[in-house]
Amino acid sequence: MTTTKEIVPLHGTLRGEGRQRTCSVQATRSSMYEDESTVPVATAYSRCDIVDGDDFPEGDYELEFDGKKVLLTKKGGRYLIRE
Repeated sequence: MTTTKEIVPLHGTLRGEGRQRTCSVQATRSSMYEDESTVPVATAYSRCDIVDGDDFPEGDYELEFDGKKVLLTKKGGRYLIRE
């Protein structure tokens, strides 16, 4: 099994605090391949960052991109993953 990692630009939708907008996302995509296959058997994302700014208030948000959803909190002007 082979694993590749790459930083990819994506378009997402940010929702929360009564607001919604499209946004640009940069994420690390890890793809796992069976030996000599060109089609991944699994794909996962990590280090998801919203790269464009906004005037949204601090609070809880949901980021959706590529069929995935990530829960975020905006604090000090930055979006952080909620745990």
